[in-house]
Amino acid sequence: MTDPAPPDLPGRLPGHRLVARRLIARGAILFEAVWPALWPPLAIIGLFLCAALLNLPPLLPPSIQVALLALVGLAVMGSLLWGLRSIRLPDDRAADRRLETRSGLIHRPLSVLTDKPATADHVGLALWKAHEARAVSQISRLQVGLPRPGLASRDPRALRYGLLLAVLACLGIANTDAPSRVYAAVTPTLPAEPGAPATELQAWITPPAYTRIAPIFLKADTASVSVPAGSHLMVNVSGGSVPPILVLNDRTGPFTALDHNSFQAEWDLTRGGLLTVKRDGSSLASWKLTVVVDQPPTVAWGDNPGRSPSAQQTRLPWQVADDYGVTALQAELHLKDRPEAPPLIVPIPLPGGAPRSAHGVSQADLTANPWAGLPVIGRLLAHDAAGQTGTSAEANFDLAERPFHNPVAQLLIAARKSLSVQPDDRGDALETLDGLMQRPEMFAGDIGAFLNLSSIYYDLVRNHADGAVPEAQDALWQLALHMEDGQTEQSARALEQARQAARDAMDKAQQQPDDKTRQELAKKLEELRQAIDRHIRALMEQAQRDNSIMPFDPKAMQLSDRDMQRMAQQAEQAAKQGRMADAQQQMAQLEKMLDQLRNARTQGNDGKQASSKRQRGKSQQSVVQDLIARQGGLLDRAQRRTDANPSAADPNADRGADSRIQQALRRALGELMQQFTDLSGEASPGLGEADQAMRDSATQLNQGHDQEAGESQQQAIAALQKGNREMGQAMAKMGQQPGQGNEGQDGQDGSEGMMGMMMPDGQRGDGRGNGPLPGSPDQADPNGRDPLGRYNQGNSTDNADVAVPEQRERQRTQAIQEELRRRGADQERPQQELDYINRLLKQF
Repeated sequence: MTDPAPPDLPGRLPGHRLVARRLIARGAILFEAVWPALWPPLAIIGLFLCAALLNLPPLLPPSIQVALLALVGLAVMGSLLWGLRSIRLPDDRAADRRLETRSGLIHRPLSVLTDKPATADHVGLALWKAHEARAVSQISRLQVGLPRPGLASRDPRALRYGLLLAVLACLGIANTDAPSRVYAAVTPTLPAEPGAPATELQAWITPPAYTRIAPIFLKADTASVSVPAGSHLMVNVSGGSVPPILVLNDRTGPFTALDHNSFQAEWDLTRGGLLTVKRDGSSLASWKLTVVVDQPPTVAWGDNPGRSPSAQQTRLPWQVADDYGVTALQAELHLKDRPEAPPLIVPIPLPGGAPRSAHGVSQADLTANPWAGLPVIGRLLAHDAAGQTGTSAEANFDLAERPFHNPVAQLLIAARKSLSVQPDDRGDALETLDGLMQRPEMFAGDIGAFLNLSSIYYDLVRNHADGAVPEAQDALWQLALHMEDGQTEQSARALEQARQAARDAMDKAQQQPDDKTRQELAKKLEELRQAIDRHIRALMEQAQRDNSIMPFDPKAMQLSDRDMQRMAQQAEQAAKQGRMADAQQQMAQLEKMLDQLRNARTQGNDGKQASSKRQRGKSQQSVVQDLIARQGGLLDRAQRRTDANPSAADPNADRGADSRIQQALRRALGELMQQFTDLSGEASPGLGEADQAMRDSATQLNQGHDQEAGESQQQAIAALQKGNREMGQAMAKMGQQPGQGNEGQDGQDGSEGMMGMMMPDGQRGDGRGNGPLPGSPDQADPNGRDPLGRYNQGNSTDNADVAVPEQRERQRTQAIQEELRRRGADQERPQQELDYINRLLKQF
């Protein structure tokens, strides 16, 4: 315990100074006892600090590092407790003893301050006071001294200084990384126990496939989104064991558990609203959905549906639009005179598959349909991928029909139309057919056609089944074609079928060159040769009946039908002998000749029409000559009135009569101009000048100016003569056959006797056929045809029409394809040319 401070006595050391000295002494005593006890744990800490600064503990496995930390901690705590076990806090007596010892005092003078004399006599008190004065005089020399823990005796090798030096060296090595290294040494990375996974949400919407819209991902920062109706919603939630809930307005749906902490929900969206994903009453995410309902497609007619002014196709202009694309378009046609009949459905191809907005004109060939030439009520139907249908307004128009020039064919088509309008009342059709049966001379000795007509007639009379009328209509159509084209139509179809079969057999023989395919090719070539023979005979019979011949071009080289037969036989022999290259070359040449035969026939039909036009043109020129004569008569009377002695008793009445005649002549001229324009497609400037001069003449006659009227009449005569010459030139152009006077155009056929054939000079070439390809750019027609022989559609009056290639155009394209195949089979050609031909063939 601490003794109370002695009172300050005269000459004594102040009490508070003694207290301070005692405190210092007690501290020194305590340090000397504690420091030796602290040194072992500090040494252990120093060693671990050196290892930490050298970054050694993190190299150990986490478990060993933890064990090392525990061992170091136990060693530190054990050594510390062991060293501090016997330490006691020093009291004042121990402090006084240290002060007396370190100050060199003897006889323990500090004890006088607390002791008392044993006797209270005067002599003892005096002696005690003397003793006390001597002790106080010694207290002024009190000293604590430096602590002496005595480590030198315990560490005679001074290892403590080596450890301190090692710590300083490791600090220098670690440098600025010392704090992080120490932290890494005392915080090992232990494998964490799997805790509860964090909640992760993924949501996306897949629009319907027909919309061609990519999936829409719903993000946390997305407030609202618009999607098409019928879209599919998918939501995945991972993390947590409580199943979430999907809410859309008043609709609620659970999630399906995929595993213990993954869930999934999917919906088909039909309406919009607030979409929310909830769990445990709280919202994980929410979005505002807007579902856009798909609208039906819109469709409308274009301008002027119906008959095409320049072809036999029915013009079907259209325009469509839809949110996500129109998948199908068709025209639904109802017969105007019989709207209850099943409609005629005409599919209309769309550009690009399923366009969102498009327009165009479809040219449908409906000439073989029983409704051809009849008025119909049509509407357009457009369909989208969602199954919705849009309907256009109704349009009234007539279907295009094929013109027939044969009188029997015209009557047959009229009976066919009658059956379409009134299928239950066959009276008009039977009356027409009966009239034809009463006039067998109209069939020009064609007994087969007359017997066919009789069969159709009696079938309509006796057969009252539902399918009798359509069968009769089809038979009437075939008979009309026969009467218009003769047997050549059937033989031409048979020839085309045999030609295609030979072409397919040739391709198969090239791909599989064995005996079986070569024999099959030889058989097809023999059938082709027979079909050629039958077709040529049919053409000759028709030419004899019509008393006409094929067009002849003196600038072309003639090849007879015997040449075709010879080439077919050569190709057949080459196929039998296995010489496929020669067979292919002969087949290509034969293909050219067959194309020319087909073109020659077309020219013959065109020549008949041109002859009819020339005849009408001559009649119109005769009218012009009559107008010139009548205009000359008016001029004579006008000149007589200008003489000094006019012959007319009443000049004014004579002028009035001449004015009326002049007006009549002008009206006749107007009619003539209109007819000539319709016939030739060209207007005559000369006739227009004559019309102006006649109008001036009539005005001047009404005004009584005979001299000026005579001058205008002279101008009218001169203009009429000019117009007559222009009409003659136009008729000459109309009479010129295609290919005449135009070398290098499409190969046109001539004739050899009744059935000659020709090859243009540009296609002559050598034995290998090295001439220009049919329809190549060096054979292009500058007068409105492209290299494939098609008429240029750029000058059409209806630029929106999409013209369907005619039969002749398809044949020419096929001829080009065959020529490319023939040249591609010639391996002697340069490789660059063969590669180019292969690229061209890919176009087909």
